[in-house]
Amino acid sequence: MSRYILIIVLTIFLSGSSQAQFRDSAEKVKIIEDTSGFHMKKSPTLALILSGVLPGAGQVYTGGWYKAPFIFAGIAGCLIGAAIQNGRYLVDIDSVNAQLARGDTYHAGLYTNAREFYRDDRDKFYIYAALVYIANLLDAYISAHLFDFDVSDPNSSAYISAPQSSSDPWRIGMRMRF
Repeated sequence: MSRYILIIVLTIFLSGSSQAQFRDSAEKVKIIEDTSGFHMKKSPTLALILSGVLPGAGQVYTGGWYKAPFIFAGIAGCLIGAAIQNGRYLVDIDSVNAQLARGDTYHAGLYTNAREFYRDDRDKFYIYAALVYIANLLDAYISAHLFDFDVSDPNSSAYISAPQSSSDPWRIGMRMRF
């Protein structure tokens, strides 16, 4: 039993001392900054702020102007749907109160079910508008990060240096991208 305890203590001691040596050697290494490197053309933070203030503005900033009308229409459509359902909800509140004032509990129950449906539907439209808004923010931020990313086809004529021969008519090629 004492052998096992001795082995465990030595293992812990040796692993701790090797980590300390690694930290000491890592601190001695000088980090040289590369100042001639890459600088982004579009600021992701600015794109995020623009899209936060006016949905679709970040997409226009990053060159995805064609996305802006869809984002604006998505948010506006959800808010208009919420306003319509809210109006129906308020009408059904009055209908429930009127039926209860007359003592008609059967029709009051029917209006209560409709009222709850319109309230739930209104809340769903608010959630959908919030999701489109969040997607707008994410799209603007990611588009600004990927603005300088080269997506050209490496198999285009600009990248092909050697002429390809067509002497083998039975040649089949396959290209996979991940």
